[in-house]
Amino acid sequence: MPIYEYACRACGELFEKRLKVDERLGRQVCPSCGRRGAMLVMSAPAKVGASAASPSGPVCPSTGGACGCGRGQLN
Repeated sequence: MPIYEYACRACGELFEKRLKVDERLGRQVCPSCGRRGAMLVMSAPAKVGASAASPSGPVCPSTGGACGCGRGQLN
């Protein structure tokens, strides 16, 4: 089961829950204040086994990341 990150609308607490894919959009209870209705936080997926110091694809000269601007250079 994937781990999803949520942010409580009432108290701002960030928390994670391991849920089935079809359960992720349901109203989640905040473990800090107990209220329902935490928002699902969209975070970037992690690439297992990747090193941030040595990207494998084109690197943007402006940001240093993979922005998709088309001006990237291979390292």
